[in-house]
Amino acid sequence: MPGIFDTVVDPGVQALLRRESALLVQLRETLEREQADERRRVDDLLATLEDLFTIVIVGEFNAGKSSLINALFGSKLRVEGPIPVDDQISVLRHAEESSKRQISDYVVEQFYPVEFLRNITLVDTPGTNSIVLRHQEITEDYIPRADLVLFVTSIDRPLSESERKFLEYIREWGKKVIFVLNKVDTKTDEEVDQVLAYLKTNTRAIFGFDPTIFPVSGKLALEAKSGSATPRDWTRSRFEALEDYIFKVLSEKERIRIKLQAPLDTIASLTKKQMTMIESRREILADDMARINSITAQLDRARADLLGNFRQFVIRIDNLMMDLERRGVDFLDRYVRIQHVMLLRDSLRFREEFDRQVFQGFKGNVDSTIQESVDWLVKENMKLWNSTVDVFHQGAQRDARDQDIVGKVGREFAYNREEIYSRIRAQAEQRLGEYDVNIESRRIIDNAMRAVLHSFGLGAGALGLGYLLTTAVSSTAIDVTGLTAATMLLVTSFLILPYKRSKAKTEFQSRIEELRKHLRDSLERESNTEIDRMLRGITGAFEPYQRFYAAESAKIEVFAGKLTAIDAEAREIHAQVEKL
Repeated sequence: MPGIFDTVVDPGVQALLRRESALLVQLRETLEREQADERRRVDDLLATLEDLFTIVIVGEFNAGKSSLINALFGSKLRVEGPIPVDDQISVLRHAEESSKRQISDYVVEQFYPVEFLRNITLVDTPGTNSIVLRHQEITEDYIPRADLVLFVTSIDRPLSESERKFLEYIREWGKKVIFVLNKVDTKTDEEVDQVLAYLKTNTRAIFGFDPTIFPVSGKLALEAKSGSATPRDWTRSRFEALEDYIFKVLSEKERIRIKLQAPLDTIASLTKKQMTMIESRREILADDMARINSITAQLDRARADLLGNFRQFVIRIDNLMMDLERRGVDFLDRYVRIQHVMLLRDSLRFREEFDRQVFQGFKGNVDSTIQESVDWLVKENMKLWNSTVDVFHQGAQRDARDQDIVGKVGREFAYNREEIYSRIRAQAEQRLGEYDVNIESRRIIDNAMRAVLHSFGLGAGALGLGYLLTTAVSSTAIDVTGLTAATMLLVTSFLILPYKRSKAKTEFQSRIEELRKHLRDSLERESNTEIDRMLRGITGAFEPYQRFYAAESAKIEVFAGKLTAIDAEAREIHAQVEKL
């Protein structure tokens, strides 16, 4: 079947046609795989781009679309009725004999020996207010293929609610619309003028400009053409102005211009919708990343709080060491004297007495403080896991309840995002489900104490820190006294003993101070290491989403860049078409 451009030899027009075709192919390839409806519409535009000029006639089922088409034909070829008589889109084409061909379940081609169909294809659609929802769906589906929309409304019910909604749909596609106010023969001229004013005001509100409106009576026009009415009825039908527009104003040159503009309008509409979707994705990703950043900030604050709060345990152990130092110095001051020479001669008894008086309760206090500090860390770790994961997933739960989100951002994006959310949630729940407080506490104690004791040059084994510190300090106390059986002659000297006592106290204090500092540094270092490990574990749980964010953001920007280039090319072609 010959198309509108088959007889056009203008190289400029042919160049514009090729550019549009290439742009439509580019748009189809740019659209996402899941956007099957949009890709199909682009395919339809490609298929119909070189077809005849297509006028799609829409309106309510009782607006008089069929009578309008019959009036254009000059013969009653279309079935008219007060109820919906057709649930299909009828594509009306020229042929020497009448016939029809079923294209699909909802589209039929009908051929008529009507002369003006040689240059124009008419599309008759089901009513916009049809009681069968599928009727309206297929009508809306065909709008993107139109070069011109002839919107028929009845003077009995001008611009009904269903027609308003349908006009908003047409507006989204940027189609050229001509309005036909039918059945004007049923009203007085004054009433017609009132309805025309009403129609202009309301359509201007929808489209933002004054529409072209033809008041007609399809019924009178057909009767006049068939000879069953007077010439005066032809005048009363006002049909001549509409025919002049369709058959004269829409000259071949004008039809070519509109034909080239129609796909560009559709491209503009599609790219606008896609950019709106892209912006929605950007907003959602930004909101998600804001939650991640909020969690990161929360963890940074938590780190400072944890380190600050853990210092209470370091201070408590430091105080135990200071108290130990005080008791040790007091013991040495009291017992390294001549009156206790018998005790000084027996190093075993001296050590036992030293342990009893100086270390009483020390071992248990140190070990219980360490256990308490570790238990506190473990519980804080669980609290952080629960609070951060819960906060993150509250957003996901809100989105899951928002059914509009899929329509805003696309099924695949929403699905991938929800999958990442679910994976993070599952991993977090598994982590917390396997988190045994006792085992975790034992692990931390073993690791931390091994490092602490190794830094003292002590063996960890299964012994507590308190016991090992007691052993180290007791040995030091005995060593610094320098009192053995072999040196008792010197000990008994009144001159040597005060010197030994002073030296023992000084060296004992020095050793305790050294141990205090070393222990404090070791505990702070190990607590830092453990707290950092805890926070890395929580932060790491959100890394899958951060990777999704980076990948999706990059994909979105590539998508947006391609759409922007397509839109710019469409605008440039549109400017060239306007010059035709």
